Amino acid sequence: MPQAQSATTAAQIKQLAAQMGFDVVGITRPQDLVEGERAIEAWVGEGRHGSMQYLEDYKKRRDRFYSGVAELKSVLVLGVNYYSPSANETPQHLAGRVARYAWGKDYHQVIRQKHEALIEALQKSIGLSFQARSCVDIQPLPERFAAVQSGLGFIGKNTMLLSQKYGPWLFLSEIITNLELEEDAPFEGDCGTCAKCQKVCPTGALDEDYRIDARLCIAYLTIEHKGVIPRELRPKIKGWVFGCDECLTVCPFTSKSKETRWPEFRPESGTGEWLVLEQLFEIGSNSMHERTFENTALLRANRKQLLRNACIVLGNSGKREAIPLLVKAMSDQAALVRLHAAWALGQLPFDEAKTVLKRFQRTEIDAQVSAEISVAIKTESVSEAT
Repeated sequence: MPQAQSATTAAQIKQLAAQMGFDVVGITRPQDLVEGERAIEAWVGEGRHGSMQYLEDYKKRRDRFYSGVAELKSVLVLGVNYYSPSANETPQHLAGRVARYAWGKDYHQVIRQKHEALIEALQKSIGLSFQARSCVDIQPLPERFAAVQSGLGFIGKNTMLLSQKYGPWLFLSEIITNLELEEDAPFEGDCGTCAKCQKVCPTGALDEDYRIDARLCIAYLTIEHKGVIPRELRPKIKGWVFGCDECLTVCPFTSKSKETRWPEFRPESGTGEWLVLEQLFEIGSNSMHERTFENTALLRANRKQLLRNACIVLGNSGKREAIPLLVKAMSDQAALVRLHAAWALGQLPFDEAKTVLKRFQRTEIDAQVSAEISVAIKTESVSEAT
């Protein structure tokens, strides 16, 4: 494709994407993503990805994805601003905090539908020769690096893309195509001496400049990690029941924040900013869990994971009102929930919490849970704190 035509087509595609609601659009080439791919492979090779096995075998998965487009030439990178301001209201009930990206509908579903509409529109205007595939987070593509290469921002020390227009609040997605489009110039920038995100991270997950250890990240622990959360990390989770925004909200680039134009990502379209913990413990089955959180990102964590997280939040609350909920959790069908409920009871500064633990110690049949109960009973507490 001649350069002039390539530039014209790129401009037309960007205009169409903007009309469909995408806030930022950039273009790069697949060969320009090699550095980002190597960085992911090195990160996985160090084990920093934790139990996220889908990040392994990167090259095989990438080649399989790319093979869906013959003569792949361009990568269209699209960004959607999902920021909604906090209501700054203290919940009347015991509640857990939800990361901002999950307040509304599941972005995978919403953006995938927009991709399908955009691809269909391009096929009509360009013809049968046009080929494209959609990538909304789950495909093997280094999307933050792709966003940098296509001029949308730079990767900060919190490892998030930082946009001059929208700060750290962009959902990124890509469309790969056989169209040869004029690419954008890479964005050049860095955080300089700022280290606010590293200092605020409760678990020290941002342990090196521009790098993260997922195994310590609260977002990973509460969403991706399926098993027992290490005891030493549980107090550091504080009130987060799903995800974490600490390193985003402290970033100076939050000054660029603008309220999203997409109604699907506003709090009223999903669960919102808080989950009432009492309501979580009323979810008695996996099917009920799926119905409750249908079309939201909360389904990324299954029922027992979310209740595990809720137990940790209750243990960190220091409140007497948490005890009845934890008593219910101690009778849950999932050992994972009972284990974290035992820990939580051990954290509460009330003698009655220890009394509950001793009662359940006599009937618990799971060895891991029994061991956790024993540790919790031995934990020092302030007697009958008010």
